[in-house]
Amino acid sequence: MKRITEKRERQGSFTVAMALLGSLIGAGFLSGQELCQFFGIHGSWLFAAVTLSMTVMGLIGAVMLRLAMDTGEGRMDKIVVFFDCQPLRVSIAVLEILFVFMIYLVGISAFGSLLDQMFGVSAAVGGALFTVLVFFLSLFGIKGLLRVFSLVIPTLVVLTVLISLVAMARAEGFAFPTGAPQGAVSGIWPLDGMSYAAFALFCMLPVLVPFGASMHPKKRPVSRGICVGMLLFTALALVILLAIATDPEVRESALPMIELATRQSVVFGVVYGFLLMCAIFSATLSAAASISEYFARTFASKKRFLIPVMAFVSLAAFALGLFGFENLVSVLFPIFGYLGTLPIMLLLIHAWRFYRSKRKNGVNT
Repeated sequence: MKRITEKRERQGSFTVAMALLGSLIGAGFLSGQELCQFFGIHGSWLFAAVTLSMTVMGLIGAVMLRLAMDTGEGRMDKIVVFFDCQPLRVSIAVLEILFVFMIYLVGISAFGSLLDQMFGVSAAVGGALFTVLVFFLSLFGIKGLLRVFSLVIPTLVVLTVLISLVAMARAEGFAFPTGAPQGAVSGIWPLDGMSYAAFALFCMLPVLVPFGASMHPKKRPVSRGICVGMLLFTALALVILLAIATDPEVRESALPMIELATRQSVVFGVVYGFLLMCAIFSATLSAAASISEYFARTFASKKRFLIPVMAFVSLAAFALGLFGFENLVSVLFPIFGYLGTLPIMLLLIHAWRFYRSKRKNGVNT
């Protein structure tokens, strides 16, 4: 590995924690659907599943960030496939592209489900209109627009906690029913906990690797930052799960937290729905823009191909999105969790070899 010589930034623990949360908290999480799919079906065992999942995420997330910081390698494919194997690097890159495409199609489906749940608009019609809008916007510069939407998630997190606390304060008790697993969810709490951890770690890779590579190598806020970030993420996950447990019927909705918010107050429901709509729009547009930028580089010499290629990608995302938001979460998220195990294992092997080599050479880690 080449010696790190470029100037890099000093980051504190709070910045590390926020980077971690930024890679994990999205519309799927705050809607409550992915938590219900992975954890809400295990009755009271959900607490064990959450503990297992968050512990694994914290430990491996710290290794991921520390390795990127110490090696200075900010590319996901190279830090995962640390040896010279171009086909495997291409496979990891393709997996990353498929993951972004999955975010795109799940976002389209989620938007359609949101319009259906809030306003009675057909999910297919809502998804089609949303697909057309995102398709055209993805072809143009959207950085300024996305900066505006960057304020949505923090506001939505605060509102999520507020609604959850109101629901728990009004509740007579909590119910943790055991449900039937859907899609690729196993229904076995240790396996689902590990699957969610692998999925979340795969979400972390494209964010934490370049972030870690930009950090000053002599600064060591990693452990504290990861610990704070994971504690906050775990607390938020448990708050959402406990809030849903006050009224288990909301789990039947595509977007459980909107249903719960509406049952507490119509105003809560409208505001939460609007903010979630913005969050879905931001995440989906970011994914579509990433795909567009990738194909723009691929077809740099033939830019006329970009529009038909993106049109095909958008049409495919819309068609797959018709399977329904709940179904897509229950199938695609676990599958990417299982697939994400390979790059995570390769990264851990890279870390073991790298730090073993440093110890042999007498370099302090």
